[in-house]
Parts: sequence; C-alpha cells; structure tokens
Amino acid sequence: MSRTKTATDKKKRAKATRPTDSARILVADDDPMAIMALERHLGSAGFEVIAASDGEQAIACMDDDIAVALLDLHMPLVSGFESLTYIQKHFPDTQVIVITASGDVADAVEAMKLGAAEYITKPFHPEELVLQVQQAVKSSQESRSHRGLKAFVGHPLPTSQFSTRSPAMKKMDRMVQKVAKLDSTILVTGESGTGKSTIARMIHQHGPRAAAPFIAVNCASLPRDLIEAELFGHAKGAFTGAVGDRPGRVEIANGGTLFLDEIGDLPLELQPKLLTFLQDRVIQRIGSNKEIKVDVRLIAATHQDLSKMCLEKQFRQDLYYRINVLALEIPPVRERTLDIPDLAESIMARISERRGNPSPRLSEAAIEKLKAYSWPGNIREMENVLESVTAFCDGQTISAADLTFAKSASSTADTTAPVTTSLAGMSLSDIEKMAIEETLAACGGNKAKTARTLGISEKSIYNKMKRHGIQR
Repeated sequence: MSRTKTATDKKKRAKATRPTDSARILVADDDPMAIMALERHLGSAGFEVIAASDGEQAIACMDDDIAVALLDLHMPLVSGFESLTYIQKHFPDTQVIVITASGDVADAVEAMKLGAAEYITKPFHPEELVLQVQQAVKSSQESRSHRGLKAFVGHPLPTSQFSTRSPAMKKMDRMVQKVAKLDSTILVTGESGTGKSTIARMIHQHGPRAAAPFIAVNCASLPRDLIEAELFGHAKGAFTGAVGDRPGRVEIANGGTLFLDEIGDLPLELQPKLLTFLQDRVIQRIGSNKEIKVDVRLIAATHQDLSKMCLEKQFRQDLYYRINVLALEIPPVRERTLDIPDLAESIMARISERRGNPSPRLSEAAIEKLKAYSWPGNIREMENVLESVTAFCDGQTISAADLTFAKSASSTADTTAPVTTSLAGMSLSDIEKMAIEETLAACGGNKAKTARTLGISEKSIYNKMKRHGIQR
C-alpha cells in the first residue's frame, strides 16, 4: 500500500470518528519527537490532531475541515514551502503556521510573507503554541463565516468593480478604487459582519503594494500581555520564553500593508507606542534599543465609535486623528437590499459546492422575506441562516416558511425595567460561573476580551470555562 493511500485512509477514519465540537489540526514534521510534543500539547488543549511525517503525507491528509496546518519548513519529498503553496491554493480557509528551528527565523518570515499566518520555533513553549493555534482556529472560522461576502465581491478579487446593484455599495466600490491608489492611512468602519477585512484586502490588492505582504492583526483576539510582542517583536531574553530574536507583525509587513482589525480594542497603554510608530515609522523590539525603520501602509478597522471612545477616555484622541486620514464606512446589509438576492444565491452556491450537492433556488416569497429582515449580524448572519436552511430543506426550492431567523437580545429583552439577580444563597462557584457566562455573552463570545473585562488572564478564562463546563 502506498504512503499516500495510507495517509488518505487515515484521514477518512479520523473524519468519521472525530468529535464535532473540536477543531482539527494537521501537524507535519519529519522529526518524530516534534510530532509527539505537538500531539501532546494540542491534544491536551482539546484539539483533534492529525500527524504527517513529510509534505507528501500532509497534502494527502488535507481536507476542508482542517482549521490549522502546522508545517515544518524542511521536510523530505515535499517541503513546507511547497505544502504552504498547495494549501493556500486548494484550502484557502485553512490557516498555516510554519515550524522552524531558532536559527532559521528568516525562512519563517519569508513564509509569512508568502501567506503563512504565524511561525513557531523549536523547542515549543506549550502555552504559546496553544495560544497561537487557538488564534489561528478563530481566524479560520472567521474566514469561513465571511465566505459569502468573498463570493459576492470575488476572491481572488477582480481588478475593477465587484458586482453590485446597491447604490451604497457602488459608491463604496468607487471609493475603494480611489483610496487604493493612494498610500494614506485608512480607517474602515461598519457593523460586525459587514466585511471590513475583505474591503481592507481589496484596497491592498488594488494598490501599489499588492505584490508585498498583507499582514493582519486582530487586536481583540490577542491577550493584553502578548499584543506588544506580536506587533513589535522581541529580542532574545526579553522575557521568559523569549528564546530568540523575533520580528513582530509590523516588521514582517515591511513594504506592504499592516491591517489592524478591531483597533478599538487596542489597550490604552500600547496606543502611544503605535502612535510613535505611525509618526516616525521606526520601531524597537521589546528588550532592544535598536531602531528599525519600517515602511508600511496602515489600514485600521473597527465596529466601535472611536470618537465617542475618545470622549470617554477609552481611546487616545491623537491616535484617532492619526489613523482617521481616509475614512470608509461599510453600509449594513439592511441598507443594500437590492444586493440580497444575488448575495444569497452566491452563498448557497458555495455551500452546495462544498457539500457536493446541487444548489437549491429561493422562491419569490423567500427572497422577499430575506429582503424584509433587518440582518443585525449582516453577511455573517446570512451565511449562518442559509447554511441551516439548505441543510434541512426538503426539495430544491426554499420557501419563505423554511427560513427562520435567530431572535436578537435587543428584540426579546424587556427594556421597561432593569433585570436584577439576587446572589443570596448562591455558592461562590455558581457566582463565578454566572459572571463568566454573562460577560462572555456581553463580549460576543470573545474569550480574550472576556478575560480582560474580568481582570484575569486568558489562560485562566479557559481553565475556568473548562471547570464550570461552559461551552462557547
């Protein structure tokens, strides 16, 4: 039996038996000890791990359900670079983390410029490894949830306009074409789920830096104590676990575009350092006095009202003026109803292609129901609604009765009187569980933000959720 067939059979068995609530992680390394360490650390964190001993096996093990692939750059038969290229082409929603020795950081940085999400160096630091994989899983999930918008605007993106009937989106397209040719800093605003990251990629791909790296950082998903190192890098020995020099995302983006998503969640204490960089275009790694000149274009995005945050002293006013040079506000779905039929059809076509089934059609009544709905979750919510209806619909036509929408908290809450909960008689454990559950709900399920709100570490929030049996 061939090596490829063995790996394929292994992949099929794993797919048939894996738990539905655990993310699937592919690890590929020709070092058996490294594989054992990765399997132990990631398995203990609740991930389902699929192992491959070379690049050929890694490619054979790939499928659409793998959220993250960890690839050693120097493997026999097929290298990590070749595997990265293959995965990017055939499985664009899978996030790739490359593995390298501490002396080969230059290769890892080159891999990130080619599209890898992150890199880790041997020997692995367990907490850092798990954290990076958790962040990559979240990015993979967000990529899948934005699939509908990517289908709508086209990805890879066209060189001119994307297809739209909505006057609001036609105006947005014209603005994107204009600002893309400039090199000014851009602030993209809009409700959650409208596709701010997709618009940022369009600007990059239509601009003069298109051939250079596009490096994205989600400020809301990074723990407060790690975000500075992620942005600006660190020198060897700067803190516990800093076993070597490490460039930050700003440095890796040199020559290209740095995208800071959810910049409203950037900690106040770090904002002056970002402001200094934007003014001088010079950074210093943590633990180093050496100044590094960096040439990047900055695109920032947020769903929050930064001007209001400035008045409330939650965001620096000088930084706000520095990033709000060119402003783009993406209209919500409810303001572009003309696009809803085409958008829904493109989403369903991609869902059906992924499942290997013919795409159903929407009845006229169903289309009218989609257009009448307010879509508080925008594109992301539409993807979820259509994913569900196509799974349970009988036949090839979706009727209005088949469509169901989740009730939002605002539509079901009683706003006439405050809701109070008595803590009398509750155990401390129950109170802690309730605090975590309610804060998670208020933060939209964002565990890093929940940890910051509660004043604990992200590691603690995961441990407490596991202890209380909280599933999110």
